[in-house]
Amino acid sequence: MPHYADDAVFAKLAVIDNYAIAKDTMCLRVAAPSSMCAAVPGQFFMLRDLRSTDPLIGRAFALYDCDPQSGWLEVAYLVKGKLTRSVSQLGNGDSVGLCGPLGNSFDDRQTEHLIMVAGGIGQTPFLSLTKEACGKQSFGTRQTGYAKRVSLCYGARTKEYLAGIDSFEKSGATVHIATEDGSIGPPQRVTAVLEQLLKSQTDLSQVRVVTCGPEPMMEAVAKIAKTFGVRCQVSLETPMACGIGICFTCVAKVGCESDWDYKRTCVEGPVFESSEVVWH
Repeated sequence: MPHYADDAVFAKLAVIDNYAIAKDTMCLRVAAPSSMCAAVPGQFFMLRDLRSTDPLIGRAFALYDCDPQSGWLEVAYLVKGKLTRSVSQLGNGDSVGLCGPLGNSFDDRQTEHLIMVAGGIGQTPFLSLTKEACGKQSFGTRQTGYAKRVSLCYGARTKEYLAGIDSFEKSGATVHIATEDGSIGPPQRVTAVLEQLLKSQTDLSQVRVVTCGPEPMMEAVAKIAKTFGVRCQVSLETPMACGIGICFTCVAKVGCESDWDYKRTCVEGPVFESSEVVWH
């Protein structure tokens, strides 16, 4: 089902804070109107640095957290390219351009165990999802407290890049960490942690997986979920230019190997059932 940008808002928003949460990883908090604070887990915003036209187009940032009563929302990002390096220099009193909320959302149906799998900067859509699933906060008009247990399997190259773990634990998630260099635990990838966790489950029919991060990781997570017979949703990080479905630069193959079609990640996604994504 398409989620067109009819209700999206573009606004110049004041920066409240812009602080580091891990190596090269920042969290940007802006004052936001109620229409933007109505965003739900899985949705995203297109962000522009209004001080420059280079880059001209915005970049997509997932909803990290928000507080409708206090009137702020947050996005977390890795300082890597031209835009994020520029945005990382913003502080209180500066402003950014934000358009959203955009896209669809994660499922909020009841489940015994919600397992979130994140690699790299892929944890960013999951803090709000954790709060919602654990019943700590409501987002939009969705239900809350729909998971009896929430786990985050979080992988990074090294422990220095692990961001926001305290926030996830305070929000109700049990965090399982994988570092490729062994700086925390044995050297392993996050998919190994997921497999271990799924093997420990007594009733896989009551488990649901969601994942976000590098595409090869998400493909591997999708295959593992299929092997265990567990439903899985993926939040694709396909690069976007417009974010509202006009340019068709963010298309992904969705369907099955023999019968697929291109779907726009920004309006038909970014969240898809893993069984419907054609990875190659």
